[in-house]
Amino acid sequence: MSDLAKLAGKGKKVKIGELEIEVKPLTVSDVDLMMGLGKEGVEQASAIKQLIKRVLEDAVPDASDEEIENVSVEHMQQIMEAIIEVNNLETPSAEKEIIAKIKNKTK
Repeated sequence: MSDLAKLAGKGKKVKIGELEIEVKPLTVSDVDLMMGLGKEGVEQASAIKQLIKRVLEDAVPDASDEEIENVSVEHMQQIMEAIIEVNNLETPSAEKEIIAKIKNKTK
């Protein structure tokens, strides 16, 4: 293993609903999705969906695509907040608005 292994981020266990999962940091392979978060409309929605899917696939490797697709929207806010926290991301106002909209719709 090379010295680059020292640059790998550390995950964090978070509770989403009744499930505790480890949210792992994003990597260079996720840059395309992170760039999509800065877009608006359908592109942004698609990037959020793919990002959540990728994080859940890493956190629960034995989950099927169908199980991931069936995760309730009410958990999106917690998942996005965990992704932002684990990756030490500044939350642009657009993403804050999206999280607020998600939060308001799930109440």
